[in-house]
Amino acid sequence: MAAVAAQVWPLLVFLGLFLAAALAWFARSGDRVPAEMAWGVFEAAALGLVASFALHESAHVVALRRVRTVTRIALERTAWRTSVVPEGTMTARQTAGVALAGPLSCVAVGALLWLPDLDRSLAWWYLAHAAFLLPLFGDGRALRHALRTARGRRPAGEARG
Repeated sequence: MAAVAAQVWPLLVFLGLFLAAALAWFARSGDRVPAEMAWGVFEAAALGLVASFALHESAHVVALRRVRTVTRIALERTAWRTSVVPEGTMTARQTAGVALAGPLSCVAVGALLWLPDLDRSLAWWYLAHAAFLLPLFGDGRALRHALRTARGRRPAGEARG
């Protein structure tokens, strides 16, 4: 989780300052509109975007720690993403389990947030992680590779990527 927060800390600082300024304006003027707007943006960014990706990557780490043949878990960060990169070997079944862990953990939280009296706007941030199972994304590619390996179409490989 800290890795995701470290990746987006400028956004979180900006949004925190924006929210603080809006609250100060509210305290001084009684005008709630800027504070409500700032909270909405902060909620979407921090509790939706950042928290969902922190959960997603943390679920991959939890799944990888159960694989005894994974010798190291590294973080790969670019300007646009943070990913966990395992080193070692995994079976096709283990690869599939790790690939599914991130998106499905978020989908489960999204389903819970969809319950009555909870914040459905946040639910969409979590439910959207199902898209990462498409082969366009790393989790989807890993899942496709695992399924092909399990069917004997490709040789098993290293856990990297």
